[in-house]
Order: sequence, then structure tokens, then C-alpha cells
Amino acid sequence: MKRLLMTMLALSAMVIMLTACSHYYRVTTYDGQVYTADGQPKLDEDTKTYKFEQMDGKKVILNQKDVKEIKQED
Repeated sequence: MKRLLMTMLALSAMVIMLTACSHYYRVTTYDGQVYTADGQPKLDEDTKTYKFEQMDGKKVILNQKDVKEIKQED
């Protein structure tokens, strides 16, 4: 029983730490669209596009030239 309790506490602590480490980014385009990315958008150097996932799970791909600003949110 004690071992189960310790395991549950360790798992809970890991979940809390992972949640605290996630960051959200606001991606603004030149035409005024605003996206909220779950994690930092990644630039694909070959295609010159930013790829990221929105908070609702939808995947987004934007041309680098269309992105005005990427700002980390607290």
C-alpha cells in the first residue's frame, strides 16, 4: 500500500511539473489573424513555413513571410 501511494505521488508530481513547463505562443499574421499555439512554433527551413498545433488540437502551417510576430504568453 505504501509503495502504491509513493508511486501515485511521484506520478502526480511529474504531471504538475509537465503542466507548469508548457508554454503558449501567440502567432500574429500580417493580415491580422491571431493563433494560439500549444508550444513553440517550429520553422521548417526547407519549406520556409511555421508548423504548430493550436489549443484545440488543429494543426496549422503558415508561410514564414506571412507571420508578423510570435510572442510567448504567460
